[in-house]
Amino acid sequence: MSEPAAPGKGRHEASPFPPGFTLAIPSAAVESRAAEESRKRGAGWALTVLASLLIALGAAAFMVSSLGPREGTSAAGVVAGELDVGGRAEPDVRAALSEYATALEGRELWLTRKGKEVRVAPRDLGFQLDLDRTTAAVLAAGREGGLAGTLRTLNRTRTDVPLSVSIDDAATEEHVSAWEQALLETHPFDGSLALRDGELVVAPPKAGLVIEREALKKLILAQLTSGKLGSIEVPVVEVVPPLEVAEIERAAAQARAILEGPITLTFAPTEEEIELARKENEEAERLHAEAQKQDKPGAPKKKKRMKRKGGRLVEDKPSLKRAATFPIPEPVEVVFDQKDLVAAFRARRIDDPTPRFVVELDDADVKRKLAPVVAKLYNASRDARFEIDEDGKVTIVPSRPGTRVDTSRLVDALYKATQQPGRRGLLPVDKNAEPKFTTGAAEALKIKGLVSEFTTRHACCQPRVKNIHRICDMLDGAIVKPGDTFSVNAAVGPRTTERGFVVAPSIGDGEMTETPGGGVSQFATTLYNALFDGGYVIRERKAHSFYFNRYPMGLEATLSFPSPDLVFFNDTQAALLLRCDYSQTHIRVRLFGDNGGRKIERRVSKPFDYTDPRVEYVGNERRDPETEKVKDAGSHGFSVVTTRIIALPDGTRKEEKRTVKYTGKPRLLEVHPCKIPKGAEGHTGEKCPKPPEDEDGEGGGEG
Repeated sequence: MSEPAAPGKGRHEASPFPPGFTLAIPSAAVESRAAEESRKRGAGWALTVLASLLIALGAAAFMVSSLGPREGTSAAGVVAGELDVGGRAEPDVRAALSEYATALEGRELWLTRKGKEVRVAPRDLGFQLDLDRTTAAVLAAGREGGLAGTLRTLNRTRTDVPLSVSIDDAATEEHVSAWEQALLETHPFDGSLALRDGELVVAPPKAGLVIEREALKKLILAQLTSGKLGSIEVPVVEVVPPLEVAEIERAAAQARAILEGPITLTFAPTEEEIELARKENEEAERLHAEAQKQDKPGAPKKKKRMKRKGGRLVEDKPSLKRAATFPIPEPVEVVFDQKDLVAAFRARRIDDPTPRFVVELDDADVKRKLAPVVAKLYNASRDARFEIDEDGKVTIVPSRPGTRVDTSRLVDALYKATQQPGRRGLLPVDKNAEPKFTTGAAEALKIKGLVSEFTTRHACCQPRVKNIHRICDMLDGAIVKPGDTFSVNAAVGPRTTERGFVVAPSIGDGEMTETPGGGVSQFATTLYNALFDGGYVIRERKAHSFYFNRYPMGLEATLSFPSPDLVFFNDTQAALLLRCDYSQTHIRVRLFGDNGGRKIERRVSKPFDYTDPRVEYVGNERRDPETEKVKDAGSHGFSVVTTRIIALPDGTRKEEKRTVKYTGKPRLLEVHPCKIPKGAEGHTGEKCPKPPEDEDGEGGGEG
């Protein structure tokens, strides 16, 4: 028998030990090494099993998650309100929610309070479902992701989504008063004070309950968002009226005292008041006599008085009629009997500054009662006035307070009289009734005297003169306060026949035309020159296209509506008063104020850059082609430079230059249409007709 092969026999391996070498290993070491190798094999097996398990779970999770809701589809188990919308595509969700909202708005809410009940449909409260927001919330619900989301999907767990709804505040408020009447046992009352069939009826205020609006709205919305409509206990709050019982009793006592019987009110003027009225009458007589003297031909001119009227100062012309006399104050007595008091009685509640009832008398009834005696004591207040002498100096005629019955104090006077013997008291008379335009207001304008004036002249009796006078009357007395800008067009408005203007020649787009208000540029030119010489700031002004020799060369202004305009600014410390007067052949503008002592020098250069008038043609078929007629010779165009030098009191000088270019008036020729040259307006290109042959020419006549 052959021997078993030794280890390594048959392999070509190299041994690290020499031949015959024997390695002795202890038995304990051999056992320890075997155990270590066994533990390593066990740990490797455990890791392999764990990895396999995780892979299996991941695969399972992936497989389950692939079963979750797709994009654009709601998750399973989603409920909006009480509507199951799980697993539906977006269009289906929207359609289902819309149908659900229609059904929900027709159902009823129950509002209850201590056994009482009212019902209301959501549609009556302006119920609205926000379809977009609710749909978006449905599609977003149940998409948590991960293992929790997977388990939710597998179990089809219910997910509630609140409805996004609203109700209308105004529609809800319309129902609240009816709900309060139906559900609440007490209601707040503010109290009342009134006459019924001549008897005073007093009802004191009392506390009561009202529905707490905001709290109720929240409860209603909570049910609507859940979709579960049912009973709602109405929240209430107690309201205590701000008016106290003592206050209404005070007003009632005052009313009873006044209405109890006749009351007499009296007035007795002082000697000073009687003397003042006499002086007023003497002054009126004096002014009347002066007016009569000034009305005579050749009479010397006197001072003129200006009075306030709206935003203007107008001339206070003394009347040629008999002077009106002021009443001489005398004792008066007014008896208000019970019938008068009952007819005029009024009571009302006011809350500012504190809640209270006010007893008052109707103003119209009181005035009718006082009418017979008012003339015996009334003396109208007088506004301050400006007096202008012929040298342009301005003085202020002071204002004067007036005397009048103060009806605002009448009720108090009647009540006080009820506390006096015989129910007699004093008629409330205001002896210091302030005028609308006081001396202080007049002084604040700081108008001292004439600043500048200018006059232009015109032919008499033309239609344009009526327009000049009309605009002059409209602006006479205009006041421009310091720092204000004044526009002539804004102050006057459109020039129409309905507003008193007439049709007259004017310039439009460089052509002569007929328009309502033609001629008002003469007023603008006159005012412009007065402003120029007064040193005022001129912000907008346009010269005429043609030069008219009735105006200062380069220093004139055209005016039309809405443009061109004449606009100026008052840069002085005093108001500017514009006065305008006229005759059939002239217009004058005078400016009163205080320009701070400015001295004005005007300069105008000689004309330069002359241009020939352009030619315009008027066609006339009856005119001989070989002849022409000059309808208007026109005028040359040219330019000038105007200069205004303003010298101020401190020695400084300001120089303003402006170049004004006149285009010139066109030369107007009447010709046969065939003679209108190419390129000119009216050109037709037709050939001129041949002149008729002479009877004695060729081929004609007898031998």
